[in-house]
Amino acid sequence: MTTVAEAPYHHVLAGLRDPSGVFADPGTTAGVVLLRATDLQRFGPVDDALLAELRTAYPAALRAVAERTRKPLIVGFLPAAPGEDRLRRWEEGIAAEVAEVPGIAVLGPDEWTRHHPVEERFDARTERLAHLPFTPHFQAAVALRLAEVVRAVRRPVPKVIAVDGDETLWGGVAGEIGPEAVDLTGPRDLLARRLLQWRAAGALLVLISNNDEDTVRAVLDRPDSPLKAEHFSVLSAAWGPKPTRLADVAQTLNLGLDSFLFLDDNPAEIAKMRSALPQVLSVTSPSVAELPEFLRRLWPLVPAAATAEDALRARFYEQERERDAVREQASFEEFLDQLELEVDIRALADADVQRTEQLVARTNQFTLRARSTDGGDVARWREHGEVWTASARDRFGDYGQIGLLALHRQGDQLDVPAWLMSCRALGRGVEERLLQWLADRAEQLDCAKVRLTAERTPRNTPARRLLSALGGGDQDDDRLETVVTPEQLRAFRSWRRQ
Repeated sequence: MTTVAEAPYHHVLAGLRDPSGVFADPGTTAGVVLLRATDLQRFGPVDDALLAELRTAYPAALRAVAERTRKPLIVGFLPAAPGEDRLRRWEEGIAAEVAEVPGIAVLGPDEWTRHHPVEERFDARTERLAHLPFTPHFQAAVALRLAEVVRAVRRPVPKVIAVDGDETLWGGVAGEIGPEAVDLTGPRDLLARRLLQWRAAGALLVLISNNDEDTVRAVLDRPDSPLKAEHFSVLSAAWGPKPTRLADVAQTLNLGLDSFLFLDDNPAEIAKMRSALPQVLSVTSPSVAELPEFLRRLWPLVPAAATAEDALRARFYEQERERDAVREQASFEEFLDQLELEVDIRALADADVQRTEQLVARTNQFTLRARSTDGGDVARWREHGEVWTASARDRFGDYGQIGLLALHRQGDQLDVPAWLMSCRALGRGVEERLLQWLADRAEQLDCAKVRLTAERTPRNTPARRLLSALGGGDQDDDRLETVVTPEQLRAFRSWRRQ
């Protein structure tokens, strides 16, 4: 159930700026701002100077809210009877300025009745009596459209967007008419630029096309193609079944299929994907004429990158390919030596909390237990003990903040209530570095023993495997526990037990 909280009447700008208002409330999951230029004159005339001032103030306030809260913000422009051109231009200018801001969705005056037709929008009587200019039927249309958009922007964000080539990313069949003849303009250009926005927000792009690779690369190499080959973390141009190729992509990226969205214009391909890989969100891309409206429904807004790690995610996978090339040429221990790994472990600071909470929410492979449903894990760990965060880098690049350790001292024993690591850091020697640091920290706190426990969850096999190797029991047990000395932690090497 969604609860609606309102800002004070006729205080839109003040409500946006209020640091303790409804938009700033931590419980707010999405914000809605409804504007109508004619309402600016409800209590008196607005001259051109004031209108120009408000033309600057509103976009600035909207952008500030989106950047500060990192929550979806829906900006809707309500219709008005034909009036002054300067008011119409005011609305159009603001709409154009904020439409491309990450985290903001814009709905124009005609959006409300596109799917919910209404015979009469305005009610002069209620406007006069209660400053309510719209009929009940139009109010219902507004409510329905807002509910649709709020639901869309609250959908889980895809980690990977896999897209088809022919008749999806470009118009025409490249293998038949040639790479130089396919259409990259209009709505196709809109789709490409929207994908680039998603990439900037942290999503990975994958191209899965039934074509020869040379043909696909020739399309992407065109000067008028916004998307280039380097924008795709994986470029799969081949003739095998797309579900098989997408499953291979998921394995290559080490990401779950439930984090993928797949776009293809061919309903048969969508049906095959849904049948073979039901975890994937498979969506039929419509004809070019319907594509702009489709994109507004599928992605009313593009989320802002919540952390620096999000913005750099695509670059990380490029670095990962470079690491894999080195690994193929060396033994595992030689590979680790060549990485030149550095791990920085520091006490959790307030500036780290946002990324840490994101790490807790997303990590399901290397974690000792499932996260709580209320999202308050980090706060509780800080209240009852120490919380440390780990960042890593090697000669290929920066992994960013990739790990968390929560500690709680009980006499001469150091308990580890939480140990989480991003999957991108696994198998790089980071685990051993953290265990060595844990041994040092135990000795600093005069603890002779360290206790680690893990509860079985559907996907935390990597964490249970490590605890099992430390003597915690069989990795398939419902609960694993091991009590070890600092010396044992320092001597542990996971690869010697594989």
